[in-house]
Amino acid sequence: MKKIFIIGFLICSFFICQNVKAEVKTENLYEACETEGLTCDVEDKEFDESLPNIYIFRGNGCGYCQRLLTYLGSIAKDYKDKVNFVVYEVGNNTDNWDLYEKVGAKFGDEISGYPYMVIGKYIFNGYASSDNEDIKSAIDSFIASENPYDVVEEVNNGNLDVVDQERVGNVESNTTGAVLAFIFGVVVVLVLLMSYSLSKKNAKK
Repeated sequence: MKKIFIIGFLICSFFICQNVKAEVKTENLYEACETEGLTCDVEDKEFDESLPNIYIFRGNGCGYCQRLLTYLGSIAKDYKDKVNFVVYEVGNNTDNWDLYEKVGAKFGDEISGYPYMVIGKYIFNGYASSDNEDIKSAIDSFIASENPYDVVEEVNNGNLDVVDQERVGNVESNTTGAVLAFIFGVVVVLVLLMSYSLSKKNAKK
């Protein structure tokens, strides 16, 4: 009887967990910097619905993302009352990742790594310090436009048609780093297995 109760409890728990949604969660620039332990010269700013939105998709612990956040933090004061920086952590939130994939699809991108920043129709896939001037220029152009494009609003309204975009900067996300880390891990495991195998053979002798 006790076993039946435990099995029933586990089955119910499984279905309850399947129906619980993580929900899309946003951060402002200050919160993202705080989460990453970065020193960013940026205020804990409330979201202002009257301002256009810049979107940053990032992952916790991603070095490129941290450098992007640090740069944005250094220029955020110039745009305090002009734009919202809306940040999504996509590495640990499946709903954020789903939104990220839809946003990428709007621009004809198959999402794989991060950071990925959207400034209206300007796309920065990855980050390098050489992008800084282009980022600032894109923000200035975005703010100056009469009808700033909002890709997340489009996605939330169900408009998933691919749009034209201005692709800027270097494609340098953490995907390459992740692949290299995986390869390195495989090599380490193989070396350890070979060492173990050789030590066993030597022990038998």
